[in-house]
Amino acid sequence: MASSHILCHNNVFNLPQNSSRKSSLSSFSSHGSCSFGSKSRFAKTQFLKLLVSAKKQVEIVYDPDERINKWADEVDKQAPLSRLTLFSPCKINVFLRITNKREDGYHDLASLFHVISLGDVLKFSLSPSKTKDSLSTNAPGVPLDDRNLIIKALNLYRKKTGTDNYFWIHLDKKVPTGAGLGGGSSNAATALWAANQFSGGLATEKELQEWSSEIGSDIPFFFSQGAAYCTGRGEVVQDILPPVPLDIPMSLIKPQEACSTAEVYKRLRLDKTSNVDPLQLLDKISRDGISQDICINDLEPPAFEVLPSLKRLKQRIIAAGRGQYDAVFMSGSGSTIVGIGSPDPPQFIYDDEEYKDVFLSEANFLTREANQWYKEPASASATCSPPNDFSRDFSQSIE
Repeated sequence: MASSHILCHNNVFNLPQNSSRKSSLSSFSSHGSCSFGSKSRFAKTQFLKLLVSAKKQVEIVYDPDERINKWADEVDKQAPLSRLTLFSPCKINVFLRITNKREDGYHDLASLFHVISLGDVLKFSLSPSKTKDSLSTNAPGVPLDDRNLIIKALNLYRKKTGTDNYFWIHLDKKVPTGAGLGGGSSNAATALWAANQFSGGLATEKELQEWSSEIGSDIPFFFSQGAAYCTGRGEVVQDILPPVPLDIPMSLIKPQEACSTAEVYKRLRLDKTSNVDPLQLLDKISRDGISQDICINDLEPPAFEVLPSLKRLKQRIIAAGRGQYDAVFMSGSGSTIVGIGSPDPPQFIYDDEEYKDVFLSEANFLTREANQWYKEPASASATCSPPNDFSRDFSQSIE
């Protein structure tokens, strides 16, 4: 049985003797590395399966494939393509310079974007409907209507091409929201790519890239090969060769609190930003590799005003790392702190109660081949602890 990324401690809870299922499950705690909120939808979906063996072991498996496959079977079997599963990776900004405020209210930027190996999984099935897409997800709080960039991307593709394919989509969410990692933008780019595959490749990659800027500034980047120097609002994408080895490890650390992008830009003062030429940064990283002086992010000061605890987190990571990382910086408008050079977070992240609910992930840089979408690395299919509220909600459902 295929399963999503929420597989809890090797998929098994051991129930102690002479105790109820409720007390065993509700006492299960986590470090919070994959928590999506306090009211999990896992407990409410009929696609959670509880398997209890004679040894009183409980296995919890979330399996959207059963419904996806059932839906796809209803579609004409003669269709050239009826279902498709794609990896939807996120990105980091290795450096991010804000160079100007435009008359339209947006800011000009110059940034080295790079895709990394952390990502979501999107499953598409052709729907017999000719009026509406249907989106489901494992992540509470993610909108399922046309506020979601996935639905916006599919609507955009139909508008541009005149096609009438509608879809059932399941989003297996692993990238945290409000993280500065471009997870939603990646989902939109992946949806455009998928819609084009179902339509036999009516649009070129260049057209998909150009169209995508109509619904988001970061979306065009994902139609690069994985590394790009981006300017304008972010929609002007110049493909470059990866400036650093792809196997350099990194650690991603995101507190539960998110930074409002609008609030961060509101507090941005251009006279307080770096005056380093971004092209010099690009040249230096290509020549000398990643270092702390290269990984400039002009949005860090205003983000640290919005969320002072984020500044303290970065400072503690640098101090505790003692040379463990080549560079420590915030990605995008926050609130993810990236440590380049090691996959492991500092020990205080595990020891300090303040950080018990942070999101943690290791990652590497990632690229894609021409005319192919990004491939999910084998190491990305990792297991993680369930959120505290997941165990509580589920225990209540089996009383």
